[in-house]
Amino acid sequence: MSNKVLILIDADVLIHLFKAEKISVLNVLYPKRLRMLDIVLNELRNNQTMRNHIDGVFRFSGIVEIPLPTTSQPELFREYLRLKSTITGDGERATLVYCKYNQHIIASSNTKDIIPFSQQHSIAYLTTLDIFAIAIHKGLMANNEVNACILKITQNGSFLSSPTIEHHLATNFDPIKYSY
Repeated sequence: MSNKVLILIDADVLIHLFKAEKISVLNVLYPKRLRMLDIVLNELRNNQTMRNHIDGVFRFSGIVEIPLPTTSQPELFREYLRLKSTITGDGERATLVYCKYNQHIIASSNTKDIIPFSQQHSIAYLTTLDIFAIAIHKGLMANNEVNACILKITQNGSFLSSPTIEHHLATNFDPIKYSY
């Protein structure tokens, strides 16, 4: 994939990486490609875990805030509003629609909402566990380190779709994601 393809980060992935103390892995894997919609950033500002750490997180991750276009892409904004009844999370909905209209990649672990829409509209996606798998593949982390992160994330109240990175690689990971 081209470096011009951006990775739009949803709140859950950022919260997971923050809990695992691995925020900086984003900037190493995807330098100058990370974006977050203003709607998602507002969700983070209201999140008890993140609200006092947003500036530091953005500094270490390399994420750049961007606005959800309302007048420059009115069809995008109309679809965002229309999908409210089927995709309840404002951040997921905004990011999915933005990626659909701009051919970017969504990073979200809310698989219940993102996978059906992503498959229907050919949107590439990454989950927290995918990011960890790619970090292992690129030699940034080891399996045991990732498993320790998974444990830290889940013990701190978050849900991940696999209990270990080995399980994720065997059941849910698509190797095409190494090219993202």
